[in-house]
Amino acid sequence: MYPPSEDSYIVLDIVEKVEAKRVLEIGCGSGIVSLALVRRNTEVVAVDVNMQACRNTLTNFKRNRLQGVVHVVNGDLATAFRDGVRFDMIVSNPPYLPVEQSPNEDPSWAAGKDAAFSRRLLENVLPLMADAGILFLVQSSLSDVDGLKRTLEEKGFLVEEASCKSFFFEKIIVFKISRKPPNPL
Repeated sequence: MYPPSEDSYIVLDIVEKVEAKRVLEIGCGSGIVSLALVRRNTEVVAVDVNMQACRNTLTNFKRNRLQGVVHVVNGDLATAFRDGVRFDMIVSNPPYLPVEQSPNEDPSWAAGKDAAFSRRLLENVLPLMADAGILFLVQSSLSDVDGLKRTLEEKGFLVEEASCKSFFFEKIIVFKISRKPPNPL
């Protein structure tokens, strides 16, 4: 499980300023982002493939006397949702370093080469985004962010840099992804 770190707090700063009624967090980890959103009377579904992360999220909600107000799902990305389910906001701080997943690498940060994990995540979550919905996605400058951005734009999405923070070896970027408005006739 990935404990809250600098990138988690960058995400928190962004999502706390956005109004949304229904939110999906993919890769909830400790539940820090979901916890902040629920405090604003937002319906939150928190998903993680790691059962311990799901337990930690539930424990943190219980410690904050908020049990029963979040839906925690142990599953792989958004594969647990049926067609037609939509969210106003989707948040994900996924594994983003361009390192192949292996028994020697921590799966909470190893995303595979060429942003492979993020591409799979996007295939899963973009169909769940409401027409006016927003996806906030954390990425590292060490991964193929230009290729990922280009792919999204080619599929009809606007991709903006919502926030970024430079560290000595990389820049952490939070992308704001939304659907392009239809062209007027």
